[in-house]
Amino acid sequence: MYITSFHGIIETLRSKPKQARMLLAQGKGAPRQGPRVRDILELAKEMKIPVQGVEAAHLDRINPDHKGIVLELLSASPEPRIALEEFLEENRSKSLVLMLDHIEDPQNFGAILRSADAFGADLVIAPMRRAAPMSEAVAKASAGAAAWVPLCQVQNLAEAARKLKAAGYWIYAADMGGKPIGDADLAAKTCLVLGNEGSGVSRLLSESADEIVSIPMGGHVDSLNVSVASALCMYEYFRRFGSVPPV
Repeated sequence: MYITSFHGIIETLRSKPKQARMLLAQGKGAPRQGPRVRDILELAKEMKIPVQGVEAAHLDRINPDHKGIVLELLSASPEPRIALEEFLEENRSKSLVLMLDHIEDPQNFGAILRSADAFGADLVIAPMRRAAPMSEAVAKASAGAAAWVPLCQVQNLAEAARKLKAAGYWIYAADMGGKPIGDADLAAKTCLVLGNEGSGVSRLLSESADEIVSIPMGGHVDSLNVSVASALCMYEYFRRFGSVPPV
């Protein structure tokens, strides 16, 4: 996997990837090295990430919009992966989990990860199938947050919800017909469920939720983009409980 945005490269380097190398355009067609590139090279040196000079044409084939420098991850995607069972072993008194019910658009996925980092979410749960995979587009849309937000991929979201409930989490599914989230009695251990861009939260997850919540709106449109909705829901939790201190 390749990371080409400056933000994405910097945040991924700061997360200390285990196997990575920096590809730096050199020779004919290579862009002039500006201060951002020099800062990245200094950070790569500090993190002991090897730097390899390559022809600009090689980076063109990776991404024509590169800025002369690309981070290649050799073994894994940028975000920290964690198994749900491992996550639940930690006895948290306050915790925010986000469950994504088959989010398909990588821009939405990345924007949600960015908000999850901003509002201190402990974990993002996504299905292994029929959802946007972790990709360069996701990492870029997250502005580097994909390197920091723990991600758990599961086979069955309903089973994951049951495990969360057993561990003391309350499940809140976001839907237009629900109670305004500002009036909902959010629990200290909250799991927010956000639905697919077209079909919303699945019937099975809606039925298993402890409460259905919505975002009050005026204006002429009847719904919000899922990444915007997720940010507003997470902010409401953040407003009441504050963020989880970063690790």
